[in-house]
Amino acid sequence: MKKLNVENFEEVVTNEKGFFIIKFSSPTCGPCKTMNPVFEALSNNNPDLNIYEIDTMESPELADHFGVRGVPYITFCENREVIYSFTGTTPLGNLQYVINNINDPYFREHGEFHKERPKTSPWFALSVVAVIIFFITVYYLA
Repeated sequence: MKKLNVENFEEVVTNEKGFFIIKFSSPTCGPCKTMNPVFEALSNNNPDLNIYEIDTMESPELADHFGVRGVPYITFCENREVIYSFTGTTPLGNLQYVINNINDPYFREHGEFHKERPKTSPWFALSVVAVIIFFITVYYLA
């Protein structure tokens, strides 16, 4: 993970082409420390992906610029634009999901990932209809 600070931020981000990640953390943050192995695994799984780290105590201006309200804060960036972010400890699977699906057309259009609705069984609807018919029948026969 490469370190970013106020002095090198503009140069690094200007030269960055394509997709990259910025992790905001603090040395006094316990959850940030628990994310270190996650980022090691993420880096190993995606060796061509540039991952940068910003210490919010060292560079509070950058944290303010990105609107960081809590750490760890993880931004997925492309061409100087934040395209997705997480706040708090985040499982490796969630981070990898974003990386694997970053070019999904639905995500690119809506800024969120398409969530499939749970499929409902036709038996549930039939059961509801049967119960309604039962109560209507009992009501009118009573």
